[in-house]
Amino acid sequence: MIAARRLRTSAIVALATIFAVLAGCGTGATRPVARSSGGAATRPVARSSGEAAEIPVAVHAGEGLAIGLLQRLGEDDGNVVFSPYSIETALSMVDSGAAGSAAAEIDHVLHTTRPVAVATGLAAIDARLTAVSGAPDSPRLHLANSLWVQTGLPLERPFTSTLASLFGAAPQLVDFKGAPDSARQTINSWVAAHTAHLITNLFPAGTITAQTAAVLANAIYLSAHWADPFIRGQTAPAPFYTAAGPTVQVPFMTQTPVVVSYARRGTYQAIDLPYLHSTLSMLLVMPTPGTLPNFERRLSTESLARLERGLSPVRVDLHVPRFHLSFDTELNSVLSELGMPVAFTDDADFSGITTHKRLKISAVEHAADLRVDEQGTVAAAATGIAIEPTAIAPEPATRFTLDHPFLVFLRDDATGAVLFVAQVSDPA
Repeated sequence: MIAARRLRTSAIVALATIFAVLAGCGTGATRPVARSSGGAATRPVARSSGEAAEIPVAVHAGEGLAIGLLQRLGEDDGNVVFSPYSIETALSMVDSGAAGSAAAEIDHVLHTTRPVAVATGLAAIDARLTAVSGAPDSPRLHLANSLWVQTGLPLERPFTSTLASLFGAAPQLVDFKGAPDSARQTINSWVAAHTAHLITNLFPAGTITAQTAAVLANAIYLSAHWADPFIRGQTAPAPFYTAAGPTVQVPFMTQTPVVVSYARRGTYQAIDLPYLHSTLSMLLVMPTPGTLPNFERRLSTESLARLERGLSPVRVDLHVPRFHLSFDTELNSVLSELGMPVAFTDDADFSGITTHKRLKISAVEHAADLRVDEQGTVAAAATGIAIEPTAIAPEPATRFTLDHPFLVFLRDDATGAVLFVAQVSDPA
C-alpha cells in the first residue's frame, strides 16, 4: 500500500504517460547548460576522468529507481510527476552515512552494488549538466544540495567530507530541538530559492519535529526552450480521452510538419523532442489506449533502452497537449516497498553520519512541478530526507510487588513533614 499523497494538480490535461528523461546522459554526452544563480551549495565540477567513468553507474541507478517509482506512484491512474534524479541524489547522500542492512537496502533501491560510484557519477553528471554555454536561449539548469544539522550533534568526518566534495553540501546548523517549525521554514525557504519558488512547502507542517536530528535536501530547476517551438496561434482545443474514461477538451499545441525522432510499435508510439542549444530532450511515450497499466508493469531499463534505440527521424504532424502538473508525496512506504524498509525503523544503522546517537529516516518528502507550453518546459523538484534518533531501549525493569505487609508514609515533600503513617498487614 503506497503512502497517502498530497496532489496539487492544476492540470490542463491528464497525460496518458510522460517519461521525461532530463538527465539521462551517457559517457560521451555533454550537457552545455547555463548555471543559474542562487547561492548555496552546488556540486563542484568533476575533477577527474574517473568520476566521468562512473556516469553509467549513476544513470543505471536513476533509471531503475525511476521505473520502480513510476510503477508504484502511477498505479492509481492519476496525474503524477516526480524527479528520479532528485530522489536518487538525496538517497545517495544518505547512503553515504548508512551501514549494515540499511546501506544494503538503499543500494538495492538504487540498483547498485557500488554506492560510491553512484555518488561520483552523480557529481560528474552535475558538472556536465551545469556547464556554462554562451549560446542565447540556452537552458537554465540549477542543481543544489544541502545538509541541515541540529546544533551540537557531532558528525563523522568521512560523511561530511563526502557530502562536501561530491554533493557540495556543507553542514548548516539549525535548532530542530528548540524551534522545529522555524527550522522547517528555513529549509523550505532554501528549497523555494533554488526552484524559482515553484516548490515552496517541501516539508509540510509536522514533518520536522523536535526529534529531528538532520535533514538532507536536493533541489533541481530547469527552464528550456524547444529546438522547434510550437506556434502559439495554432494551439486549439481538441478531445483528450482520459484514463478514467471521460473525454475532455484541452488545448493542443501543433507542429506541422516537423522532423523528429519517432517510433511506432505494436503497443505504443514514442517521440523525442529536443531542447534548444543542449542535448536535453523530452521523450513522450503513448501506449495503446487502455494498456497504460500493463505497459508500466512491463517497463524495465532494458525495454526502455530498446524503445530509445528504435527511434528514428520521421516527418510528423505533431499535436501535444499543453499541460501543468504539480505533485507532492511522502515516499516512506513507496521506498519501503522498493526494498529499503530497515532505514525507517529502529534497526537502521546510520553510524556513518554520527556515532553520538542511533538514527533512522523519519520522512522522505518529494515535490515536483512540470509546465509544458508552446515555448518549452519549466520544471522543478525537490527531495528532503529527515532523520531522527531511534527509540531508546528502556532499561530492564526492577520487579517490585507489594505482596506482603508494608508501611505507608504520607509526606509533604516540600517541608518533609510526615502527615500520615500506616502499616498494611492485611489489605483485605
